[in-house]
Amino acid sequence: MVVATTTELYTVVENTSGSSRVFGFLGPRGMRLAVGEVVALPGDLVAALGADHQKNGKRRKFNGFERALTEGALVMRSRPAPILYDAADGSAQLLNVSGGALAIADPTYV
Repeated sequence: MVVATTTELYTVVENTSGSSRVFGFLGPRGMRLAVGEVVALPGDLVAALGADHQKNGKRRKFNGFERALTEGALVMRSRPAPILYDAADGSAQLLNVSGGALAIADPTYV
C-alpha cells in the first residue's frame, strides 16, 4: 500500500504574527494558532477559499487570508503540488523542488 505524503495532500501554514491569533478563514469556523504554531490543513487552501467565493459570491474569507499573508501574520509553508497528466502514455507527475531546481516526481497516491 502506498502512503500519501503531507506535502502532496495538505496546505501547511504558520502563525508569524507574534501573538496567539484567530484566523477565521482556517477550517469551517476558524482556528486559534499560538505564536509560531504550524498546522497542516487538508487540500489546497487557496483553491478552497477561491471555490467558496465562486459558490457563495463572498470574498470575506479569501480577503482575510490575503490580508494575513500581506501583513506577515501568516506564512504558507507549502501547498499541494500540481499534478500533470500525460495523455500520450497515461502517466501523472507532480512538480517539486529538488536541490533548488524545479523537478518532477511520481505522486505517491496514484
